[in-house]
Amino acid sequence: MGLSLPIGLRRDLDITLQEQIYRQVRDFILAGSLRPALKLPSSRDLAKELAVSRNTVALAFDWLASEGYVECRTGAGTFVAGYLPERAFNVPPAAPHTGPSAGKRRAPVTFTGRMPASVGRDRPRPEFDFWYGRLDPREFPITAWRRLILENIAKAGTHFSDYGHPAGDPDLRTAIASHLGATRGVATAAERIIITAGAQDGLTLLCRILVRQGSNVVVEDPCYESAALLFQSYGAALTPVVVDADGLRTDILPRIDTALAYVTPSHQFPTGVTLPIDRRLALLEWAGDVGAYIVEDDYDSDFRYDGPPLTALSGLDRDHRVIYLGSFSKSLGAGLRLGYLVLPPELIGPAIAAKSLASYGQPWLDQAVVADFLASGAHRQHLRRMLKSYRARRDLLVGCLKNAFGQEIKLSGADAGMHMMWTLPDAMPDAMAVAAAAARHDVGIYPLPVIGARSFARKVTADRGLILGYSSLSQNEIVTGIGRLAKAIAGL
Repeated sequence: MGLSLPIGLRRDLDITLQEQIYRQVRDFILAGSLRPALKLPSSRDLAKELAVSRNTVALAFDWLASEGYVECRTGAGTFVAGYLPERAFNVPPAAPHTGPSAGKRRAPVTFTGRMPASVGRDRPRPEFDFWYGRLDPREFPITAWRRLILENIAKAGTHFSDYGHPAGDPDLRTAIASHLGATRGVATAAERIIITAGAQDGLTLLCRILVRQGSNVVVEDPCYESAALLFQSYGAALTPVVVDADGLRTDILPRIDTALAYVTPSHQFPTGVTLPIDRRLALLEWAGDVGAYIVEDDYDSDFRYDGPPLTALSGLDRDHRVIYLGSFSKSLGAGLRLGYLVLPPELIGPAIAAKSLASYGQPWLDQAVVADFLASGAHRQHLRRMLKSYRARRDLLVGCLKNAFGQEIKLSGADAGMHMMWTLPDAMPDAMAVAAAAARHDVGIYPLPVIGARSFARKVTADRGLILGYSSLSQNEIVTGIGRLAKAIAGL
């Protein structure tokens, strides 16, 4: 009978007998127990030895041959392959790595950026978490979403097998153009819209086409840290401009060549203040004077509770200076990873070319579902429900804070968006100490550096500012959370 293989088969496993034979012979080969060019038992003999059908063994041998572990020679039998690529990986564990190997050269890492402090940290959430910008999962329109997914799968045709346009699904771009015209006063054509994997992906695309080493980029002070770090990773020199109670100080904008200015005029991050019309017009005039583009990050503008809806800065632009940056992270959910840019005409070609080099577009099904959700009017209905719900939570949070800490409490940004900033009075400890005390009571409130905001010169804002989001908390959770916060601060 010749060579015998010590294969043990179990019929109580979920793995088929064929795969058990394949795995064990493969492992013998990789371990060196079966040497290259060694002849294996015939399928007939091995089947008899293992008490299985010959076909089971033959299929296992075919599997091994298809992956290069064995060679089947007509009339001669089955042999262990003479060359196994896996041997390149079958090496002993390396010693702990403390640096480059002596005498070995490596290509240098050219990337110089770093991860934002608020991203990628695997931390447990407190029971009462006032993190900003997080949606309440109970508000997601799951019934409509499930129906639209099934409808689009049924009519998918070749969409799953074909590449889409790198600029995005045409129906989604058309639906976004219609949505922006009706809700933000932005008159645009679908051809000027590019779909991205969220707002940060849109900023990365803009850096690719507009920012190089030494480019001047204006940012707000304080500003969104992830944007600032991204600009710096492309070699930009940041020029921070102070934000006061009325937003960006347009009277002190630098009169130098500037690639772009990154602003959040409708609900400034993190302070929440709104840029008034005179400063908006001054910002547009400045951009024309210095040749800059303005990136308008309209991250949570769907929610405005007091006063009429604001026209976006892009809606006031007559010189194609504004690049409008939006996403569905705050209206539908960050897990969707869909955003968009509205570009001036001269940037469309370069942006599509750069996008095609980075990726071939976003997943078709997600785009198709969002397009239908927008076009059907379901998105408007969803926003109206969320606006009513979030306004009630906003009102409750403001009331609880005033009851606990006095009517003169200093809050900014409460008229819109999904968070507000509380500037602590001098009589209280600083923001870090208050946040630490709150955490001991299982309440999450966040100083600016922790929430992902960067302050350049405004140390008072950084030291005394606390961010409170409310969109993911129920009304009962808000009441209990602020009650615990009051006890925590009283303990200080």
